[in-house]
Amino acid sequence: VASEVAAIASKYGVSTQDAAFKSELCDLYASFVYSVLPPGHEDLKGTEVEAIKKFKKALGLDDVDAASMHLAIGRRLYRERLDAFQKLIFVSNLVFGDASDFILPWKHLFGITDYQIDIAMRENAKSLYALELKSIGRGLDIGTLIEVRRIQLAYKLFDEVAADMFKEHAKKLIQENVSSALSILKSNTSAGNIPTEVINEVNSILAFNRLLTVLSKFPQGDRFARGLGPISLAGDFDHDRMVGDLKILYAAYTTEVLSDGRLDDEKLGPLNELRNIFGLGKREAEAIIEGVMSDVKSQVPA
Repeated sequence: VASEVAAIASKYGVSTQDAAFKSELCDLYASFVYSVLPPGHEDLKGTEVEAIKKFKKALGLDDVDAASMHLAIGRRLYRERLDAFQKLIFVSNLVFGDASDFILPWKHLFGITDYQIDIAMRENAKSLYALELKSIGRGLDIGTLIEVRRIQLAYKLFDEVAADMFKEHAKKLIQENVSSALSILKSNTSAGNIPTEVINEVNSILAFNRLLTVLSKFPQGDRFARGLGPISLAGDFDHDRMVGDLKILYAAYTTEVLSDGRLDDEKLGPLNELRNIFGLGKREAEAIIEGVMSDVKSQVPA
């Protein structure tokens, strides 16, 4: 595109620095930026910043000329669509990077505060980061964690916020396993038999939690996504409502683990780990284990 712009200028005998020609380029750039921004009710896709950077470079516009177009769009959006105006602030600040403080005087032109700018940056960064987290499953790898960290920094999302979001995402994955296991367990009509699928779901929970724990202690882990570490459902707003079901699932897994009537450190390890994940109290878990052991022993022929 840059060569095409130069060719057009040459064809008509004007310089790319000619005021009228540059004005046309600025108008073209402004139209492109405006078209890239989603309507106020739609979220950013994450491709906007790079698309604008490439188009700006192709047109050969310097930061000052391009920034003036962002501000012109801002005047239009500020009056019409506040959500879109916030997206413009976020995208523009990422397009121009550190230079934004000097060439994008949002506060002076629009009478907004640092706090309002921070909200625009944080909420849009959170929206895009959440979109990125959706693609992350239980099979985490180092490359993915490094890429997620790179994206977090590119969006200028604070570490604390990113960590909380990652932990919530990990919890949701575990809750999916819990819901699936409970659904199978409650629909099981075979008394005394714990379906294999239930045990598989719990084993998936334990494996994912162990992976998160190992990765949190990995050398050079500062390059990874924030929020790695063991997960606990304790403290969630609906934990009290869920605790009954969590106890049922814990008892089912305990029944399978202790089916031979023996309790040793090798079995106690995963049971304690699951207790912590489910956010059960130590005495609650011990009571369940004792109850299961009692049931198993009562079924053993004298």
